[in-house]
Amino acid sequence: MSNPHQYIALITGLPHLGKLFSRKEVPISQYRLRQRMAMLEPGHAGLLKEMVEVTAWAGVAHIEDDFEVIQRAREVIRDLAEYPDLQHLVTGRMETRTLIAALRRRRNGQDAAGAIEAWGYGRWCSLIKANWADPAFGLGHFMPWVADAHRLIRAEDHIGMERLVLTEVYRQLDHYSIAHEFDFEAVGIYVLRWIIVERWSRYNAEQARDRLKTLVAEALNPSGTAAVVQSVSAELFTETSPSLEGVLP
Repeated sequence: MSNPHQYIALITGLPHLGKLFSRKEVPISQYRLRQRMAMLEPGHAGLLKEMVEVTAWAGVAHIEDDFEVIQRAREVIRDLAEYPDLQHLVTGRMETRTLIAALRRRRNGQDAAGAIEAWGYGRWCSLIKANWADPAFGLGHFMPWVADAHRLIRAEDHIGMERLVLTEVYRQLDHYSIAHEFDFEAVGIYVLRWIIVERWSRYNAEQARDRLKTLVAEALNPSGTAAVVQSVSAELFTETSPSLEGVLP
């Protein structure tokens, strides 16, 4: 999108998403968002699709090997070389996913991190390995949400866990949005926010427990069984889901 006025037209045409959990319905439909994204240059649309695919849990659910997901994330980060804040967002999402995977492995009885380089990503891997027995892996003093996640996973509070994780991801998006207003980064951050808001809006009390148990306890680990992968894909890649086919042209 070489014309800066296109950025202004695109972004000012997008409604404010508001605070997370503050809306029962998303303020812009998937169809309307797709129309707005048609204003992106093909190169930017391709980068956005890559970024969302690797950060969305459904986007990697079909990959059965954790290391393949890690390699794909590295490729996307490399492709985003001109957009360092988007690189940081992808990195942060992968690190968050690593922490959740570690919590889940420990809950399932794994007594050590093992070969964490095969399933983990980012700067916290060495701390996770060295502090496996600590509820927050030695990170609780500046990442208190990890200790909260440990408690929620042990309590099997699937709704609380989902809410906590989405809150942390949304916080990361808010942090990097400060420096971007009418540029490609702002568009990317908006789409990532929209996916979270849309995802939460589809939850309801009757289906939440079974649905979130699958999404949180299994989908965050792409190396799960084929049956789990198929069920997660079927759940998220639907006409009303925030799938890439529904959002990006």
